[in-house]
Amino acid sequence: MDDTSRKVDEMAKKQAEIEGKIDEVFNSLKKLRVELEEQPDKLGWDDITQEIIGAVTFAFPFLFTGELWDIAREISFERSVTIFIITVVVAYLFIAKSRIGNLKKETLFYIPKRLLTVLFIAYLISAGMIYLYGINLVAHFTTTQFINATILISTFAVIGAIAVDMMK
Repeated sequence: MDDTSRKVDEMAKKQAEIEGKIDEVFNSLKKLRVELEEQPDKLGWDDITQEIIGAVTFAFPFLFTGELWDIAREISFERSVTIFIITVVVAYLFIAKSRIGNLKKETLFYIPKRLLTVLFIAYLISAGMIYLYGINLVAHFTTTQFINATILISTFAVIGAIAVDMMK
């Protein structure tokens, strides 16, 4: 019986050691999970893809509305530039100052990189879609009216790009 109780004691010690190691592994995993959840999201290709999807999704329905074409024809260029400035300011506030999403603050010449990518993508996609679908020919836009239409549609594209990028 002495031999059996000694083996049982040894096995109990080994079991306690294994349980201690398992607890250490679980605690390490918990710490890693917390660290990963707290790390801000860096701007990457996945974010750019999401911005493109958001810009297209939000701008597309407005591309084919005759009312928007009429506004683009009638609005002054100065008013269109004002809309552009307001859009940039609102996008800046969303990206740089809001606490929506866990985004890393990356800048290029003191301008948030996400703001630059969102604006570039939104305006490029809006102008490209107007040209691709021939809206400028159907609506008989002049160059100024084409720019006005691009700015108007891009307002929605910017909103879409930001919304889809921040929702993760």
